[in-house]
Amino acid sequence: MATQERKLASDERDSIRRGCIDFLLQENYFLTAFELLQELQEDGLADCATKLQLFFADANVFPPEEIDKMKALQGVDVVQLVREKELALENAALCKYELRLVREDMKSLQEKAGKHFEVSADLPKSGLVLADNRLGTVESDIDGLPRNDGSEVVFELLSEKERVVLDCAVKEYLMAAGYKIAAMTFQEEVNLDLDSWPHTAAHVPEALRQYYRAFLASTVEARQDKDVLQKEKDALQKEIDSLLKEKEVLKDENSSLMKSVENLRRSLKEKDRHVQQMKELLENSTTQLNEYRVEVTSLKLELENLISSTTLAVNQKQASAAAQLSSFQSASESECEETVAKVPVADKSTEEPCVSTINGPNPLEDRFTDLFENSSVVDSNGFRTPDEGDENGQSIDFLEHLNNHAGLQDFQNEHSSELGTVHILADALPKIAPFVLINHREELLPLISCAIEKHPDCGVRDSLTHLLFNLIKKPDEAQRRIIMDACVELSRNVGQLRTETELLPQCWEQIDHKYEERRLLVAQSCGELGQMVGSEMRASLILSIIEQLVADQAPIVRKAAAHNLAILLPRFSNFDKYSKVEALMLDLTCDPVGPVVDTTLKEVVPALVAWIKREKHPLTHLYRGVTSRLLSTVQRCPPISEIEGTVEAELRALGERRRWNIDVLLRLLAQLLTEVQEAAIKSCPFSIELTDIENTETSIFTEDIITLYIRSSTEWPILDWLLQEFFPALLQLARMLPCQEESLRTHLCKVLHRTGECFGSSYVKIVMLPIFLSASGDEVEYSQMSKQLADRIKGFKPRTLVEEQLAVICILPLLLVGVLGAPGMEKGQLATYLRDLILKSTMKIGAWTSSRTPELIDSVRFLCTFEQHLAVIVGVLWELIVSPNADVKVSAAVLSKLLVGRVMLKSATQQIIPALVTLGTDPNVDVKIATIDAFGAVAQRFKEEEVQGDFVDE
Repeated sequence: MATQERKLASDERDSIRRGCIDFLLQENYFLTAFELLQELQEDGLADCATKLQLFFADANVFPPEEIDKMKALQGVDVVQLVREKELALENAALCKYELRLVREDMKSLQEKAGKHFEVSADLPKSGLVLADNRLGTVESDIDGLPRNDGSEVVFELLSEKERVVLDCAVKEYLMAAGYKIAAMTFQEEVNLDLDSWPHTAAHVPEALRQYYRAFLASTVEARQDKDVLQKEKDALQKEIDSLLKEKEVLKDENSSLMKSVENLRRSLKEKDRHVQQMKELLENSTTQLNEYRVEVTSLKLELENLISSTTLAVNQKQASAAAQLSSFQSASESECEETVAKVPVADKSTEEPCVSTINGPNPLEDRFTDLFENSSVVDSNGFRTPDEGDENGQSIDFLEHLNNHAGLQDFQNEHSSELGTVHILADALPKIAPFVLINHREELLPLISCAIEKHPDCGVRDSLTHLLFNLIKKPDEAQRRIIMDACVELSRNVGQLRTETELLPQCWEQIDHKYEERRLLVAQSCGELGQMVGSEMRASLILSIIEQLVADQAPIVRKAAAHNLAILLPRFSNFDKYSKVEALMLDLTCDPVGPVVDTTLKEVVPALVAWIKREKHPLTHLYRGVTSRLLSTVQRCPPISEIEGTVEAELRALGERRRWNIDVLLRLLAQLLTEVQEAAIKSCPFSIELTDIENTETSIFTEDIITLYIRSSTEWPILDWLLQEFFPALLQLARMLPCQEESLRTHLCKVLHRTGECFGSSYVKIVMLPIFLSASGDEVEYSQMSKQLADRIKGFKPRTLVEEQLAVICILPLLLVGVLGAPGMEKGQLATYLRDLILKSTMKIGAWTSSRTPELIDSVRFLCTFEQHLAVIVGVLWELIVSPNADVKVSAAVLSKLLVGRVMLKSATQQIIPALVTLGTDPNVDVKIATIDAFGAVAQRFKEEEVQGDFVDE
């Protein structure tokens, strides 16, 4: 009852408040109404001032430009900011769409509410009709008011006295309600002395409330309308509350959106700064390259000047040699006189020539001068030396010198003509090439190569080299081979310096070409031209080109990059780039395309291993890199469950790409085990007769050697690495693979089999078996091991309940298939362990069922997938059938069901079905029930008449 009274009192207060608001708006007391609106909002009664809010939001009363100014003072519009960012996030677009729907709903609700609270703009001048929330006059005047039909009271224009009474009542209400500022503003707007109100006859306690009650008592229909409006108001209030909640949600979404937009801004700024840095780096590189080219050109000019200066020095030496000619001539004259004296005088005619030779022009002098000037023999000091004379004292034939001189002139003319031809070729080839058919453009390659080789201008050579690489837009395999042959021949002719400064920059420019054929040409250029440059250039520029090509989107380009990396690795002399080369090899190994992976495993990996061996570095760096990449690939996968302390939190949910990467890395690890074996043989610390190691590679790993190794503390680096890093990495990997990843578990077993093939069955039995027994939770005999090795193997044993469960799920399959089922191991060991496993677990936890022992069943099911072990499992099955224990027979029925899906028809009819018949005739009901699923599997798998006949007969 009290609650109902409080509700009625609250409704009455709201009605009086609405009446006061209507009076202020009707009498145009806008300032008082605005102050009342502010005070209502400050008191948290904004929902009671809806009519005032709509009134002040009316564009007809208040100009739109004023509202625009107020809107301009608001904060930044988040939605507009997201629009300017072109809807960078899909979530932002969804939020904007939902926000728009909410705003439309709010607008429609406001319009609906406005219909109930709308203030008439053109009130009648002759009278005033009061409805549910209109003000009445004083209580004493109610009974004398005129009425029409009993539902409405019609007032004439208020008199001055009545207006004053109503003003006083409104002021009293505002003061009583605590709206003092609104009351003061109302007093100033009315501009009358309203303080004398208590001394008049019209004053009654709570006058405005009394007047309103009197009005309600005089109208029946108004009360009914009030109830209807009250219900509508309650409905609107609920809608407003829901909208306010949605508003809060949208505010939170907007705040998160603003944060995301701010983060996006920061990332964009960071990217812009990074792009600017890259641009500056590119500009600096281009400037440096141009400087290098200018330097090369200046060096060429200096070389030409040096050649000309050398020629000048030779000419000067020839001039100095002419000074020695006089002494040579005097000696010649004396020799000539002696010759004349010795010759017998026959007559005057023979004597005169001699005299004339001495006294007149000396032809011998001319002869020696010609000899000095035309001789092509130069001594070590740069002087021309005469050839040895013949028997008559003649040194050289004059006609031969004349012929040589004429040949020199012809050579100079020919050289000048060749240079002119090169200029003509360089000018014509860029104009001719576009008009030659694409399939015949390779015929221009000899001309282009010749022009590049012979032209003296560096700029022209660069343009011709660019033409060489861009001669065909999309060259096929044959055309690429022709272009590369031309480039290799040109590189041989121009030498290392011009190859580095002219040919390799063209490769760098083509590295981001839109056609994969051109990028493929760049990849092939790295391998071909990399052999023609210096080692520093191979380890810097060419390796950087290959690094970018490895990340190319075209698989054929990545494959070519892998092939050419394998070609270049034998020529790398600087081991500082090993980490980068190893990363490239691992990236290529994890490539999503099979041909790229095959090329890497067949070519890059052997080349990398050979490089490491040539530099005499340990291969353990490579092994650590592979195992580290393998584990990090699995660890980056999300866990199956986020609940800590559970098995699912340790197992990983692998994606298709990560599964592929793990698969190829395991293949790589198995491939490297051959190198591990070779390194182990070379580093064996024990003295032993190594006979015919090439043919029997595992002969060194005998049982005596392995036993000696595990008992002593002698270091054997490679075998120590297997114990300390290799097997722990495999166990860590296995503990993260769920049961569904049977293909990866099979590859792990292949790695273990490969380990056994490389190090022998003695190593598997003495070293690997204790490791995996301990890791699976079984007991191991440590008496024959050194303390260091025993402590390490004990560290593999599970210590918590979760680790024990992981050991059964993940390690037990590897123990059964990878170690006990390894080639060379005795079949009896696998059969014994499997029989003991089933018996011990059955005695400990009961018969095997899918609900009680799913991990053990999955492990044996994995063993059944290997055909070579089916005979062993069938033998264990028959041993379990004869057991007197019913739980063991139930476990045997489960084992037979696992075998049904794997064995052939003959084995099923001769071994599995008879075993099931034996179990089906057992007096124990649980054993009979356990065979039902196995019989169903037989009927589903084998449809042949022989099997069905056997089944019916039994």
